[in-house]
Amino acid sequence: MLHELFLLLSGNPSPLLTSNGLLKSFPLVSPSERALLNNFATLGHLHISLRHACSAITTSHTSTIARAIASGIETHHLQRFRSRILDVESSILKRETGVVDGYDIVSLAKVLSGFDGWERILRYLHDLVESLSPGCGNLEKIRKTGNPMTGADIINRLRNDIYTGYPSLEEVSLHLLEIAETAWLREVSTWVLYGRLPSSSTYGDGKDSVDFFISEVVDSTQQEEEGQGIREYTINKRLLPGFVTAHTAASILFIGRALSMIRLRGGSVQNDTTSAAVASPEMTLLPVHLQFLQQLKSPLSPQKLTNAIASIRLSLSRHTLQTLLPAEKVMDAIQVLREFFLLSRGEFAVNLIEQASERIRNRWRRPGALKGALSGQIVKEGEVSAILTRTWGILSSLQGEEVVDERLDKARDLLYLSLYKPPAATTPGKMKGENFRDLLVGVPISLNFHLSWPLELFLQPADLEEYDSIFAYLISVRKTQMRLQSLWQGRRSTPPGAYSKEERLRKKLLYRTREAKERKIWATASVAIFFLETLVSYWQGEVIESAFKKLVEIVTPLQTESEEDQAEDIWRDQSMHTESSVEETQKKQQDPESLMRAHHTYLATIRHNLFMSDIVFAPLIKKLLGECDIMAGGIERLRQRYAVTDLEIGEDAARSEVLERGKEVRLLLKQLMGRIHRLDEEREEWAGSKVDRLLMRMDLGNLDA
Repeated sequence: MLHELFLLLSGNPSPLLTSNGLLKSFPLVSPSERALLNNFATLGHLHISLRHACSAITTSHTSTIARAIASGIETHHLQRFRSRILDVESSILKRETGVVDGYDIVSLAKVLSGFDGWERILRYLHDLVESLSPGCGNLEKIRKTGNPMTGADIINRLRNDIYTGYPSLEEVSLHLLEIAETAWLREVSTWVLYGRLPSSSTYGDGKDSVDFFISEVVDSTQQEEEGQGIREYTINKRLLPGFVTAHTAASILFIGRALSMIRLRGGSVQNDTTSAAVASPEMTLLPVHLQFLQQLKSPLSPQKLTNAIASIRLSLSRHTLQTLLPAEKVMDAIQVLREFFLLSRGEFAVNLIEQASERIRNRWRRPGALKGALSGQIVKEGEVSAILTRTWGILSSLQGEEVVDERLDKARDLLYLSLYKPPAATTPGKMKGENFRDLLVGVPISLNFHLSWPLELFLQPADLEEYDSIFAYLISVRKTQMRLQSLWQGRRSTPPGAYSKEERLRKKLLYRTREAKERKIWATASVAIFFLETLVSYWQGEVIESAFKKLVEIVTPLQTESEEDQAEDIWRDQSMHTESSVEETQKKQQDPESLMRAHHTYLATIRHNLFMSDIVFAPLIKKLLGECDIMAGGIERLRQRYAVTDLEIGEDAARSEVLERGKEVRLLLKQLMGRIHRLDEEREEWAGSKVDRLLMRMDLGNLDA
């Protein structure tokens, strides 16, 4: 019987001791002996099931961390159990007094005491491997069902299992946690040291790891003119272990993304003096960065991990990224985006709207335009791009011959107008909400920014998508504002003097009668203009300008008084100043990730304070813009009717239609004002949105008149 017991404990199946215990038909066994033998059967079959489960996980599981855990259980904990079996067997063979009694009688209870605590450990390990891969064990009574655990779930569970209250289980959990976190750190090191996504390492299949929380966006590779692609990555929060904060995860994403781009671009820059320094950042910075990661010990501390990642980020920024992307380049890009996407350069917005309106008018003048409108207009890419081309020409003509506008020249090289192509559903940063892109020319268009190296370190396609949506929003409001303002041109036409006195009096009376009937129409148009002008002024002054100043303070920190005095010291050695100036500039300059975060905050603040993210305001103002355009079109048609008819026929019907549109405009203005008041009440004092200043400028109390 002892031979049968030790064979079972060693992992060999027994015909007598099944997973349910000793066979009931086995004779000459007392109840106490049967209970002891059942305990031996439980230990043996737990060992067998664990060995089979670990073998299945190490050969077929997709998770690197799960395979590492299973391998650790097999090579360490089950090996310890087998060593314990040999120790107990050796004590029996040596006839030690603690195990063998008189007349060479071996007590089952004393043998079982040699495995004290092992049933708890084996049950815990079996429960763990069943969680890693449900159904992998061969013990039906404790087999689990469900989905396999991810690497993050495994780490989180092991970190919780440390505090079970059993010292033996705490020791096991700490050992397995060290294995899991070491496997996780290997994947992180592949990303932050080389800029490569870790592979699953399953028979060399080359697939990305299923445990790593960063993955490449599907269909994110965009081909550029030079034939190189832009790869975008995203964070899967479900795969983040509990000790990794959102800030740390974003830093890890930034480091790997920057290294990936440098590897794809070859680290090349236009300046030959810096190309050698950044030719191979992976190799030059690898030993330093690896040392930061090697200092981490299990269980990983969130603060220590954050400090290590921050040290790697600052080292990479100081030695590579700030050389590739100095603050001057970042500032130039931000200025171009502000002037042309956020419309701080007013003449650009005015001329672009005029050229877009001219294109629409020319299209309607073509033969067969009405027939084409009924069947649906097809706008070509060349027609859209020509709008911006003509706008650049007009802006250039406004400059003097000797005046060089470098920012305008740079914008001509970087910006282009095209038909809008919706991004893929998986593209990060895809904006949801009201779409204003079709209000400028009648079809969805997009103002694009040619993103090139090394600006890719600072800007992402999602940022440019955000800029484009803000541009469409602002240009739509300006277009409607300009169209309403143009209605006053030629509003009052003086009757020619060739008429008789009676005829002039009759026409004068007719004009006064018409003005009285149209007073409400023009009052509505005036109120709408005032509302839009006030809104645009608030957006440009209080929202965009205020946010831009804060961003500039981060990108280009000001010198302190001591630094200015030091710079003006004529007795200071000029050579010492020159040698240290570059290093001081790099220390004062923010690292690219901090600039990127500040830029994201800048965009989010602008979008929020423009009320674009408000689910009530944005649809209302889009509807207002449409109604104002219809009302303006009605007024223009009414004016044309006055010019081509005898001034007396068919006016009332057209005027009534415009009046109805005016009522709708006043209703929408009232709703928008109510929403702005509500937003002012909902905003916190520290939010800095300054909605109260907007309300102080607006006085639309006569909307019900």
